Amino acid sequence: MQYLGRKLMSEGVPSRFVLIFWPAVDRLLTLVGRIRPLKADDSGIIHFSLHRYKGPTRVLDDGSEVRIGDTLIELHMNNDWFKRRRKLNLSIAKSPWVILNCFEEDLRFLARQVVDGKFEGVAALRGVTFLHTGAKRLGFQVDELPDSPWKKGTRFYMAGLMRIYNLRTEEIPKHRGRPGELKEIWLSRAALLSRYGPKDE
Repeated sequence: MQYLGRKLMSEGVPSRFVLIFWPAVDRLLTLVGRIRPLKADDSGIIHFSLHRYKGPTRVLDDGSEVRIGDTLIELHMNNDWFKRRRKLNLSIAKSPWVILNCFEEDLRFLARQVVDGKFEGVAALRGVTFLHTGAKRLGFQVDELPDSPWKKGTRFYMAGLMRIYNLRTEEIPKHRGRPGELKEIWLSRAALLSRYGPKDE
């Protein structure tokens, strides 16, 4: 059993049997991490949680600084959004632009909330994702994650979520049915407001 676990972790793709437990694990992590919908009616693609930054001072590409103790908005995918689309037989893998458009819509909604003072003191948005190419199109800074047990475990967990919700990358030849590289994405408060904030009439 230990050998099987190591093999699955090295491949980065959970087995179908293991995936039986994924929804329960996901619900538990959502509860423990205090992850909640961006929109009250849970119609958006973004969920989020708030965290204090604990690392060394980080200078983002636009010159903004994130210092220890700053509040970050941690971005998460709304899995129910994918469930609803699956019930409607709408293919996510074949509609990457749908994901990007919905993310853009939610980022504009988030920017309006920041302007209205709901997220006062937030320094930046942060997330980890396989979909970093799309995130870069949306203006996010994409950074490599150092190799660590946390990265391997997170990659394994998120690969399971992708299989459950039919969010796959097998249409991209180099991936050959496996998830790509997990990377970290950042968007400063200033960049969020500049790109997605309300424009003066």
